[in-house]
Amino acid sequence: MNYIVSTVEEFMSKLDRLKGKLAPFSQEIDQRSDQIPALLDNFKRRVLEPTARSAKADEHDEVAQAINKSLENLKMIVEGWDNQIQIEREAEKFQRKHQQYLVVLIFGAVKVGKSTLGNFFAGQKFLDAPFDNPYKHIAPPAFEIENDEGRAEGNLYRDERGYSWFKEDVTDTTGAIQYFTLSGLRWFDSPGTGAVKRKGDTEGIEVAKLVDKYIPYADMCIFLMNSSEPLLRDDMAYMQSLNESEQESLIVVTKSDEQDEDEDDDGNLIQTLVPKSEETRKKQEDSACERLRKEYPKIDATKFRAMSISTALAGAAIKENDEEKFRASNLDKIMKKLVEKIGDIDEVGGDNAVERKRNAQRKHFNKFIDDVIKSLEKFEPDLDEIPRAIEKYKSEMGRISERIVRNVLREVRVEVGYRVSDWEAQVNRGSNVGNSEISAAVENILHQKLNQEINNQMRNVIDGYQAQEMTTVRANLSVTALAKQTVTIERSYDEQYKVERPPKGFWENVNSFLGATYYETKTRRRTESRTMDVGTNREEFIDSLMPKVEAYAREQANASLIKLRDTYFAAREIFEKKMRVEIANLRRELLALKN
Repeated sequence: MNYIVSTVEEFMSKLDRLKGKLAPFSQEIDQRSDQIPALLDNFKRRVLEPTARSAKADEHDEVAQAINKSLENLKMIVEGWDNQIQIEREAEKFQRKHQQYLVVLIFGAVKVGKSTLGNFFAGQKFLDAPFDNPYKHIAPPAFEIENDEGRAEGNLYRDERGYSWFKEDVTDTTGAIQYFTLSGLRWFDSPGTGAVKRKGDTEGIEVAKLVDKYIPYADMCIFLMNSSEPLLRDDMAYMQSLNESEQESLIVVTKSDEQDEDEDDDGNLIQTLVPKSEETRKKQEDSACERLRKEYPKIDATKFRAMSISTALAGAAIKENDEEKFRASNLDKIMKKLVEKIGDIDEVGGDNAVERKRNAQRKHFNKFIDDVIKSLEKFEPDLDEIPRAIEKYKSEMGRISERIVRNVLREVRVEVGYRVSDWEAQVNRGSNVGNSEISAAVENILHQKLNQEINNQMRNVIDGYQAQEMTTVRANLSVTALAKQTVTIERSYDEQYKVERPPKGFWENVNSFLGATYYETKTRRRTESRTMDVGTNREEFIDSLMPKVEAYAREQANASLIKLRDTYFAAREIFEKKMRVEIANLRRELLALKN
């Protein structure tokens, strides 16, 4: 059998069988895929909206900044999810539309021969072949536009028979993804790099963006480069995308032919199209692969093989029914490569197009889940900053405890001194000042000073700190009573006085008889005392009071700081813990969907 015909028959037969196998093909993971947006929406409702209202406040301390930063980053992550879900929905739409076909994606620079190669596989040359072949017995391929971004229409035309084809050799290139369907094959012709804008374009032609979204869903990617031009950097970027998608690609070097002079039967010189030498072809194939490896050293070179072809040579071979020239064009190798890609579709679970599609869908679905989980991992370092900031402040609060006690004692001593003067005046007026009155007054002074000092010190620690009202417990200040004090002064002196005595001697007796009285002087020791008011027991009272005030102040300062620490940061700690729980729950729910 004619080699050209046998090659085409094998190719068409395999496509027909594939079409039958893919007809009932349906996505097994549609239901699980639809659950992902619901899980992410629930996460947003449970986490982002309530925390945005409660945890995010107009604060400037490091904890609030860490929370606000985490919320802003979470918003960005969620927006990324929304964008990713939209992309996934568009991609799934594309996937569902083309899932029953072997999808071949062709890409490369402008005028590299993509449209020409597509027309060849659509059967353009075979319809006019001087020999019978399968293309003459099937309905003409249906050409369509994948109306997406780029242009509203592609580069298609109809010939005189009414058959549609890709336009060839146009500088403005294909402005949108366009394709044809041939039995079980969908051949996609992508926009070329270096496209010239024309009327009907949207804002710019983002060729890479158009192509990249379809790469994961292609069964085979064929990258075309011109044998007379080097591999462009923009072209090589596609290879990077292919590598990241773990997609196998065939690098096809087009126009691997040249004109050779020969003589016809009449001896006239004629130009004959011949293939470039094997040496030249190998050199250009090696050069393309080497440049690719140099530009992207991490690319898996085993997934990128180069092949030199000549569509013009294949066209001439068909026109002349020249089997050797057809072999030399290497188009037969691409056909065989596609046949190989279809595989043994009768082998259940084998390496064939159906199983690869199923595995690719599963893999892409799992990758989407992994990407979402990976984006959550970017959020976790933000959460780590919250407890770090809280611990920093708690540590600083511990250091200011003694400073607070010291300052409070100084202020309380001064204030209590003023109050003692008032109480002293009451005592001097005869009133009593009881312990309960003193305790209540000292508690009030201490509570006021403690509130003021703790809030002042916390403002120094936390920027933007909002003052808090501290609570105190009753003080049991059993102290010496404040009372009047007196001093008794004693004075001793000798007092002389006269007492009658009997007469002495003759004459005193005579005179005594006559009525005379005689006296003698005596001395006696007398002591007199005087009580003086010397004020109150002020110093004794203060000396008794202040140690108890200090103990009470230290106890209350520490208790207030502990309570402040536990209450002021409680909402922030709850926020951080809640976020970790929600992330863990979402991760678990997503992993449960993986296949």
